[in-house]
Amino acid sequence: MIKEFKKSIGYICPYCSSIAIKEFNLFDFSGRDGTELLCANDACGEHCIAVTPKKDKYTIVIDCPLCDEPHTFNIQKITFWQSKFFVLHCPETGLGILFIGERDAVKNEIEHQEEMLVEMNDEYSISDELGIIFDEVERINELAKDGNVSCSCGSRAIAIEIDNENVSLYCRECGNKKDIPASREALNELLNASAIVLD
Repeated sequence: MIKEFKKSIGYICPYCSSIAIKEFNLFDFSGRDGTELLCANDACGEHCIAVTPKKDKYTIVIDCPLCDEPHTFNIQKITFWQSKFFVLHCPETGLGILFIGERDAVKNEIEHQEEMLVEMNDEYSISDELGIIFDEVERINELAKDGNVSCSCGSRAIAIEIDNENVSLYCRECGNKKDIPASREALNELLNASAIVLD
């Protein structure tokens, strides 16, 4: 029985996040100079992966779409062609960045990876917002300790309320209120401010 040396390779462009699944055979990686895998998006076309044959192994260099650093892997040729399916992972995040095997398995794993990335991005977004809120409150407290948080009515009796979107300051004397969004722009304004006045 003749063994057919074909593999599907799936990867994500680190520049435009386009997904590619391409078919390769043994001869595609036989050149001395190796093979470059480019972005499947014609509008992008950036270099994503380099596969270079070296005796009994392939050296694979991947421009990582997750941590933006290049990663180098050395894979035995027999492992590359005889394994039904395997994944190379980003050492920083532990997530898959190169998927090799039968087309359906590659497609399914990339789809699963996309779902995980969406969940991670949501979690990072929430964590980032909380971090911004903490930094804003810390800066407000710094200004308040120096007597630089006040109301236009003359009162310095200022209270803080916090929700997921804003840090709110309100005057206990007259009820004036100021909402400070949980955003990097608002945080930068606070860090550069010498005082806060509710009006």
